[in-house]
Amino acid sequence: MRIAVYCASSRRSPEGFLADARAVGREIASRGHVLVYGGGRTGLMGAAAGAALEVGGEVRGVIARRFVDDDLHHEGLSELVQVDEMRARKAGLDASADAFIALPGGLGTLEELSEILSFRKIGLHTRPLVFVNTSGFYDPLLAFLEGAIATELDRPVVRDYFEVTRDPVEAVRLCESSLHQDL
Repeated sequence: MRIAVYCASSRRSPEGFLADARAVGREIASRGHVLVYGGGRTGLMGAAAGAALEVGGEVRGVIARRFVDDDLHHEGLSELVQVDEMRARKAGLDASADAFIALPGGLGTLEELSEILSFRKIGLHTRPLVFVNTSGFYDPLLAFLEGAIATELDRPVVRDYFEVTRDPVEAVRLCESSLHQDL
């Protein structure tokens, strides 16, 4: 299985977030899956990729050339695909993934999640998405979605588009079990 991981690249990421990113990376690799991500070497991105590589895992990065030009890419990956711009990067991550895990992140992560959730809503995919809700990070987003349901701007089925856990190891298992349910 190829699992795309959406997360922050910030060098100022809190240690608890970094620990969960490393746990996700190790778990993906140790269970024989491919980690697919944005190709960076810093923050949660670098932590997840580095942990997967440390245990012999396969890691595929999809990165915009401008970040390679700025020397922000991870050089030790199994594969690094360079694309011209961010829309192509998102499309590359989407096309390469059988499932998605969302660790904490900023606007880039929010954009990626919004697109994947929107694509699910309009029927373009049924792949699993799991939020790793480290320290309640995703509570405001979950409250937003509940507000959209409560005001009938969205339907309750939105809740079925994702799963939430605080356990990074369980996130990988949820991807596996959700994917097998769809087969």
